[in-house]
Parts: sequence; structure tokens; C-alpha cells
Amino acid sequence: MMTIAQRDVVPSRSDQDYLLELWKGSLVEMMADVSEAVLRCKDASQTAKAESVAAIADARAASIDLLLCLERKIDERLGQIRKLLDDKHGPAIRDFEDGKICYAGELIHHLGSTWQCRVDTARPPSDGDEAWQLVAAGGLDGRSLRIRGTYQPGERYAQLDVCIVNSASFVARRSTSSAPPGDDWQLLCGQGKRGQTGPKGDRGERGPMGPTIHSWKIEPAAYLVTPIMGDGTEGPPLELRWLFEQFHSEAS
Repeated sequence: MMTIAQRDVVPSRSDQDYLLELWKGSLVEMMADVSEAVLRCKDASQTAKAESVAAIADARAASIDLLLCLERKIDERLGQIRKLLDDKHGPAIRDFEDGKICYAGELIHHLGSTWQCRVDTARPPSDGDEAWQLVAAGGLDGRSLRIRGTYQPGERYAQLDVCIVNSASFVARRSTSSAPPGDDWQLLCGQGKRGQTGPKGDRGERGPMGPTIHSWKIEPAAYLVTPIMGDGTEGPPLELRWLFEQFHSEAS
């Protein structure tokens, strides 16, 4: 029977040192390979990240260019539509609104004047602003008639005051306290002649029968007499005490 000696299983001291050195060397090489792999992975990750950031930036720039292109096309189309409407109906005029864009070519009404927009802007029209061209300046406020009602003697009437005398209306030509008609007044509308009598209308339907008294309710203690109407309702009571008191006074 064959046995395994200790020397066949446990290496000698010199062999142990040699094997330890080989293991250390292998471990160092393996760690170096791992470190190199980690570095390569890190570099690859940074490269991918940089490429992703660049791709996102390119995509954003492309989307912005696309939006700008769409806005230009929309503005062009709106301009064409406005031109078609202007050619058919004439240019539309709208009031200026704070914060709302006014587009080139639009006619805007602001503070009594009419302006034409030269370029797209949200600024209000004003003199000296190159974005606006004055088309028609606002005029002075006009004067109108002032109704004073029926003429009152002694009152002062200003020019363009209107009053009524004998169913006719007069307007004052100048400031005056004289009564119309006269040199200070202009007849506006005189009383017309009486018109002809119109044709007689058809006879109307017979109306409902009015209320009638059916009987009386007498209350001697209270000196009250209350009428009972034909529909059964009570009419207003009559107070007779004063009448009896007067009769008693005259009789005595």
C-alpha cells in the first residue's frame, strides 16, 4: 500500500516563497488590468455623456429653428389673408389694446387719431415713434344742441340751447334772454296742422258685467252697514254713527 508523504503535499520553504512571489505578480497584473478596464469604461462614459449633451443641444437648436420657420410661415400666411381681406373690404381699423401686438400694415385707432403700423410692435402710437405713421389726426370736439325744455321767462339761454314755446321748438342763435320767436332764435320744428279724422273703428266686444250689490249686512251695535256683492264678497263698510249723531243733534 502506497502512502503520501508530507514532503509530497506541503512545498518546501523555498518553493513557498517562489509560489508567493508568482501569486503576488499575478495579482498585481490582474489589478492593473482591472484599473485599465475601469479607466476605459470611465472614458467611454464621459465620451457618451459629452456626445449626448451635444446631441441634445443640436436637437434643441433644430427645434428652435423649426419653430422660427413655422412662425415666419404663419406670419406670411396671415399677411396674405389680411391682404386678401383688405383688397375685398378695405383695411380694417381696430382700437389699440395694451399688451396686444400690432402687425405691420394694420390701421389702429388711438386717442382719437388713426395710425398705420410700419413694423410689428406692442408700443402705443405716438409722434416720433418710427414704428407708427400718422394717417389722420383727431379733430376738435364738436358742439351739439342742448335741450333746455319749456321756455322760462327771465332765464339766460346760451347759443345752441333748445327750448319749447307753444308746441314749437327753437334754437338760440346767440346768448340771449329774449323770448322766442325773434331774431335771437331759429325755429326748429313748428306745431303742425290738425290732421283729418280717421275712420271709425269697429264696435268692441261687450265687456264683463260690473259688480252689483245683492244685499246688506247691518251691524246695529257698531253702526256699520256692509254691502254684499253679487259674487258673495263684501264691499267696503259704511260708518253711519256720525250720521245718527248729526240727526240726533239737529232733532234736539
